[in-house]
Amino acid sequence: MNRTLFILGMILLAAGSLAWFAPGIAIQPGQLLEAHASLANDCTACHTIGQGVQADKCMACHGPAEIGLLTVAGSPLSNPRSALQGLHQRNAERACTECHMEHAGRLGSGAATGFSHARLPEDLVNDCLACHQDQLPGDPLHASVVVSCGECHSQDAWSPARFEHDLLRTASVSCLDCHRPDLPEDQLHAGLSPDPDCRACHQTRSWSPADFDHERWFRFDRHHPARCLDCHKQAGSYEEYTCTGCHAHSPAKIAREHREEGIRDFQNCVECHRSGNEHEIIGRGGSREGGSRENGEHRSRREHDDEDDD
Repeated sequence: MNRTLFILGMILLAAGSLAWFAPGIAIQPGQLLEAHASLANDCTACHTIGQGVQADKCMACHGPAEIGLLTVAGSPLSNPRSALQGLHQRNAERACTECHMEHAGRLGSGAATGFSHARLPEDLVNDCLACHQDQLPGDPLHASVVVSCGECHSQDAWSPARFEHDLLRTASVSCLDCHRPDLPEDQLHAGLSPDPDCRACHQTRSWSPADFDHERWFRFDRHHPARCLDCHKQAGSYEEYTCTGCHAHSPAKIAREHREEGIRDFQNCVECHRSGNEHEIIGRGGSREGGSRENGEHRSRREHDDEDDD
């Protein structure tokens, strides 16, 4: 018995000390929302002693018939949402604290953990914009879809979302219309056209792993067996490659031959040479300093052979 009284006494002493030295923590569990900041020291504006928060005190400022239409001061909202009015009127018998909470801090949302979309009337369950119109993203991605939010997003959380590329408004939408900031800058991708067809290697389901078709971008032949490390010197990394490690002609001679042709951007070999045959020249031909040669075989095989024999 004495031990029980001792424990109770210590609890009361601790509570009393907390109230004396830190009354804010003992009495107020946290800051109010910015809209309620003026009530910070007026607990009974919302709380009834011994009964907690009563709905009638909330509705003294927030009448169900005015929510979504008028401000607390009675002025019309610049962006009225009648759906909110109907929602609160249909749930007028519920306690406000079932969905809304306070003491969440100045920047808190005030939206509480107790809210469930299952409480919405049938006409609002799939009409997300009736309540969330001002939260609709204005980016190109969302401007390109014409389906309901529920096709990608769930009622539990806005993200992560499941996105189906088939939902895009038109098939002419390019990958880079949405993913240009994600375009890699490595050596491999740098050799592509300004508006590449990402789907040649990548799938809409996942960016990686990619299906790189060597036959399309660089064909293997008897001089170029399929040993990755012959060209990709860093094991496990295929974004960077080199063509000078095993070729008979030196990097200096390669540079001289290209500059004689007015081609100064020639480091990305496969942009023009899609096989190990240096005389097979296709593609954009690099950046030129002058001349009028079209893309194609810039020099004859005999000219190259003569210089390679030097």
